[in-house]
Amino acid sequence: MEKLRDSNWEEVFASWKSREGSDPAWQKVATEVKGWPDWESWRRHSAEMLLADKRQWSIYSFEDPLKDIPEMLVGPYTGWQSRHPRTNNFSFAELLEVPEQYEIWRTHGKIKSLLESFPAETEFIGLIRRDLGKVVCLEGHHRAVAVALAARDGLPLEFGAEPPKIALAELAADEVELLDEVLKRGSAKTT
Repeated sequence: MEKLRDSNWEEVFASWKSREGSDPAWQKVATEVKGWPDWESWRRHSAEMLLADKRQWSIYSFEDPLKDIPEMLVGPYTGWQSRHPRTNNFSFAELLEVPEQYEIWRTHGKIKSLLESFPAETEFIGLIRRDLGKVVCLEGHHRAVAVALAARDGLPLEFGAEPPKIALAELAADEVELLDEVLKRGSAKTT
């Protein structure tokens, strides 16, 4: 990856909100499924558990997105982690090695739509796990699955004029347990 510039959490979050915050489907998940008053409360809660606002953020460009994105680790979210036996330690490419998961995602409507029209100038959010030297995806899972599926099956995928970007911060080796804590806590609002 190529570093483009430094950033900060509020800029990274604002970009995330512009991609997802007004989407009725994600608003419904936030309020009806997770029990939060709105999308922003839900997503800020998850980010705060990972101390996102206390980290130094930078924006990078993927130099080889068809290789780099499938190698990212799946983030610490129950809906995603329940799909593979190696909790908090499997990539999107490895997710698709599970036959049932491959079947689910190759026919999934959202993934098919992303393969047909990948969003131009897209940006992911992730943490660099210093213990493994790998990136954990915090935001952009469906897009990452679409890229991993394209790479696996040799499907054409147009990224637009610029390769995808990713906002990254470091997760020190002694902070890795945060991933397990986030997974255990989940993102539902508790009373």
